[in-house]
Amino acid sequence: MAVAVGLSACDKSFVFDYEGDCDPNYRVRLRYDWNMKFADAFPAEVDHVTLNVVDSDGNIVHTHMESGEALKADGYEIVLDDIIKPGKYTLHAWCGSGAAPGNTSFAVHPAERVEDLKCTLLPDNHSRADVAGADGSHVQRSLDNLYHGMQAELDFPEEEGTHVFTVPLMKNTNSVKVVLQHLSGTAIDGNDFDFTITSANARMAHDNTLIDADPVIYHAWDIRNGAASINPDDPETGGVFSATVAEFTTARLMADEDVRLEARRKSDGRLVFSVNMIDMALLVKSANLRNMPDQEYLDRLDDYNFIFFLDSNLRWVSCQINILSWKLVINNVEL
Repeated sequence: MAVAVGLSACDKSFVFDYEGDCDPNYRVRLRYDWNMKFADAFPAEVDHVTLNVVDSDGNIVHTHMESGEALKADGYEIVLDDIIKPGKYTLHAWCGSGAAPGNTSFAVHPAERVEDLKCTLLPDNHSRADVAGADGSHVQRSLDNLYHGMQAELDFPEEEGTHVFTVPLMKNTNSVKVVLQHLSGTAIDGNDFDFTITSANARMAHDNTLIDADPVIYHAWDIRNGAASINPDDPETGGVFSATVAEFTTARLMADEDVRLEARRKSDGRLVFSVNMIDMALLVKSANLRNMPDQEYLDRLDDYNFIFFLDSNLRWVSCQINILSWKLVINNVEL
C-alpha cells in the first residue's frame, strides 16, 4: 500500500528511492547540417561554442562557453538543469574557432540584451579589443571558421522529464580559390597580381543579418604557382600551361550584394578582370536546386572555385566556374 496516497509522485514532502528528479531538465544540442550534403558536420568542424539564453524580454540570462574534445563526443549536449526556469526563451549561438576567446578573426561583442549581441570581423594586426569593426580595412589572412545559430521563442515547460532543444547552425565563412591560367604558354607568377574580393560583410547582427558598414577588402592569403594541362589528347589545342592559384577566406556572402572579385597587375595597376562573384556563383546553381532560395544556396555553400583563362596580353578570354560537381565556361562578358 502506497504511503503517499492522494499525493503526486513529485510532492516535495516525500522522496522515494525509486523516483527520479521531479524538476524538468533542459538540454541543448547544436547541429550543423545547413550544408550541401545535408549532413551534421558539427563534431568534425566546430571546436568552440558560445550559447546565450535570452528571455522573453530580450535579456541575456545565461551564457555557456565550452571548447575542446567534449564537443566531439557522440550525443554532445549543453546541460541547463537547475540554471533555467520554465518559460519562453530564445537560444542564440556563435560557434567555431572564430568565436573562441583570443582568436584574431572575429570578435563577439559583450552584451546584456540580444539586440546588442553582434559579431565583428577584425582587420589585420588588431586585437579583439578593437570591436569598432573592419570598416574600410584590409584583410590578408585565413579566417577562423564562424557559425551562427538561433531558435526563437522556445517553450521550456514545467513538466517533469528531459526536454531537448536543437539549434541549427549556419557557416558564415567561405573559402574562395581563383586560378589564372595562361593560354600562351608564357610563365605566370601570381605575385605579379593583386587579387581582391570587396564586400560590406564585416559586421553581423544577432540574427546573422549584415549590419551596414564600409566595405572590407580581402586580399589573397596564399598564392602558389604551377601548371595545368588542357586537352592533353589534342595536339593542336592541348598542352601544359602556366597557372597560379590565389586563395581567400571571406565572411558571409549575401545574394543581394555586389561582391566584387578583381585582379590587377601590380606593375601598372591594369585591371585584368572585375566580376560580380555572387552572379557567377549563382550561374552554376543546378536545376535540381532551382526551388532553393539563392540566399540559402549561398549559405549552404562554403567553397568556391573560379578559373580565368588569359591571352598573351594578360586579358581574360573566358572563365570556368567549378562549384560542387558543376562546371560552367563563359566568355568574357560584363558581370
